[in-house]
Amino acid sequence: MRTRSAPWWRPRTLGRQLMFGVSALVSIVVLTVGGLAISTLRDYVTAMSDSQVMHSLAAFKHTYGIEHVATAVGNERLTAYTGQAAGNLIAVKIGDRVVQSAMFDDDGPHRAPDDAITALESLDQIGSQPTTVDLGDLGAYRIAGVDGGTGERLISAVSLRSAHEMIATKVKLVAAITLIAAALAAAGTVLLVRQALRPLRRVAATAARAADIPLAGEDHRITSWVQRSDSNPDHEVGIVGETLNRLLANVDSALAARAESDRRMRRFLTDASHELRTPLAAIQGYAELTRQDSACLPATTEYALARIESESRRMAALVDDMLLLSHLDEGRALDIERVDLVAMVADAVNDIAVTAPDHRFVVDLPEEPMWVDGDSAHLHQVVTNLLVNARNHTPPGVTVTTTLKKLPDSLTETAELIVVDDGPGIDSRLLPDLFGRFVRADKSRSRDMNSTGLGLAIVKSIVEAHGGFVGVESRPGHTEFRVRLTMAATRIPLAPLGLA
Repeated sequence: MRTRSAPWWRPRTLGRQLMFGVSALVSIVVLTVGGLAISTLRDYVTAMSDSQVMHSLAAFKHTYGIEHVATAVGNERLTAYTGQAAGNLIAVKIGDRVVQSAMFDDDGPHRAPDDAITALESLDQIGSQPTTVDLGDLGAYRIAGVDGGTGERLISAVSLRSAHEMIATKVKLVAAITLIAAALAAAGTVLLVRQALRPLRRVAATAARAADIPLAGEDHRITSWVQRSDSNPDHEVGIVGETLNRLLANVDSALAARAESDRRMRRFLTDASHELRTPLAAIQGYAELTRQDSACLPATTEYALARIESESRRMAALVDDMLLLSHLDEGRALDIERVDLVAMVADAVNDIAVTAPDHRFVVDLPEEPMWVDGDSAHLHQVVTNLLVNARNHTPPGVTVTTTLKKLPDSLTETAELIVVDDGPGIDSRLLPDLFGRFVRADKSRSRDMNSTGLGLAIVKSIVEAHGGFVGVESRPGHTEFRVRLTMAATRIPLAPLGLA
């Protein structure tokens, strides 16, 4: 079942999720508070500007009423008025025309710019309540007007430039504070999450080490446990650690029980094999002794004795195989000596060729000896079992090619034995367990229904006892077994090597 992958934009780890989540939350809070502060500041600045407009308008009306100035267009007596702050603008408008104006700034009062006058003349009505208008190059102004009493409209305006600059500064400050707060929140979250998840990482590391322990062997036990400080059930990580320890304890007890069961089984097989050898030898001996008088025996009795001898020999061979596997499992010492693989393979091929005239056996051996340190009898059995397997499980006419060579690219001097046949191949379902015990080929490949299913298991056990590796690959028309052993004088355990 395929698992749905998370969107690319969604953080995958818990630490990143917390970092982005907390940073986003802090940013939202800071932006919200900053937005409220800016809105409040804008309202405050607008109210202050409105107050200045009304104060300017009141002063303008008061002075205008006292002097009762009513001049023609172009008279600039308004520049002499007092009570106006820098940035204020006052004007007198009759109808749609501005007849008088004055602009106050740090350089002193002067006539208002033409674009500002044009903007004032374009306004249809200027009410007594302050509004915001754009006066050309002067920018935004809060403006209000009042009747002068003789048909004219007195206008007063206050610049919003300083207010806008203040608000812009506040916006930049809020943005900077937001970025700083988000960065601090992210950094703080990362530190806190790393600190908080450190026990969880130790628990995960323990689980990973336990997962890497090879559990196939009989003596393998769980050696990695969650430390006591990380298995305290008072917090969430401790609950996970304590649960993992219980799981590992159950697995360890199961492994111990299985190892003990395997030891009892091997002890039983060893004892049974030893006990069976004596009666089997007696049965075989008596059968052979009885057949010495075969001239006096009926044909049916002669046939029965022949079958007794055959089955007793097969039973003895099975007992010997089981006893050998039991000894190899127990790790009993091998009879190590210097062995020439070239001569051994040649002898084994010659022996099997005599027993299988309906097969074609081909050898490809180097001219120089290839020496290994090993048990000669056991290594000979490896070669023999592979050749017997090819003979028994392929039809007549199959060519079996045996090759022995030195691997050119290996880090150590490694001898490689290859046994290839062009038979029908091995069922792919059998390949993963082919070197297991009592594994037999299907009837379409095998011609020997009396096979015990221990031959390849013995091959694997002997090769591994010598520090080597055995592998197989098979397809219709090509089945290949490879055995790799470290050559003499450079005996270093080999790493698993894949088939070429």
